[in-house]
Amino acid sequence: MSSDYLKQTLLADEVRKAEVAGAVDAVLEGDVAPALVDDEPRDRQVLIRVGETQRSQWQAAAESDGASVSEWLRQMADARWREIYTCTHPLERRQVYPWSEICLDCGTKLR
Repeated sequence: MSSDYLKQTLLADEVRKAEVAGAVDAVLEGDVAPALVDDEPRDRQVLIRVGETQRSQWQAAAESDGASVSEWLRQMADARWREIYTCTHPLERRQVYPWSEICLDCGTKLR
């Protein structure tokens, strides 16, 4: 194993960590709007029937977050999807190899 290979591997991990940290900070600050999947148009509709009390509660929560009820529900659904189908554990809990990356908490193979 050459020293150049080790440097490239270590630097790649550091760059990836910096990119992830920057993206997380931007989302937490609200500077980044959630990206559409493959920039596809939002032309599908999901209807949810709720009572007036629940709708009022959701409206108040969405307004406090600075979003419409639709966007607020969309963000929550997207976050829950990521929790179920992608690994959200810390980077420190991952085993990283040059050919693979595995989460030690949930066993998800990330690459």
